[in-house]
Amino acid sequence: MTHGANGRTALPGREQALARLEAFQDELERAMARGQAAYDEAFERAPAALGLHEIDLERKVTRVSPSELQLLGYAAAQVLGQPAWKFVLLQETSQRAVDKKLAGAGLKPYVRSFVRADGSPVTALVVERYLRDGAGAVKGIRTALTPIRLEEEPNREP
Repeated sequence: MTHGANGRTALPGREQALARLEAFQDELERAMARGQAAYDEAFERAPAALGLHEIDLERKVTRVSPSELQLLGYAAAQVLGQPAWKFVLLQETSQRAVDKKLAGAGLKPYVRSFVRADGSPVTALVVERYLRDGAGAVKGIRTALTPIRLEEEPNREP
């Protein structure tokens, strides 16, 4: 993130956020190839304003990074074991999407409004990767998210 003219942190636009999330997901994949300890270290040291969590096949959060907890204002005990969609505004839509992804529908970046512990919304870009077991079967999803600046669509003439 950069600082704007008023000294406040400026949120990235979609393309900048996408590049950042894809790069960190790739970094996590490289860390996993080096072993579980390297992966654990990379997961735990995710940069500020880049949240990470993992869900299992039961759709429950099994792991959450300190940076995501800080970003959304929750304690780990409030998040772990909860359904992933508990922390978004459109819960039914999110639940259906998780079900489809775990059924093999594939993963693509998307924008979602998350709910902070204080009830305020935060709009974030999300990039996901499947988590696989030793045989290559999907065992869950790793989600990386970062708040973004919503860019207005240019006015179009009819």
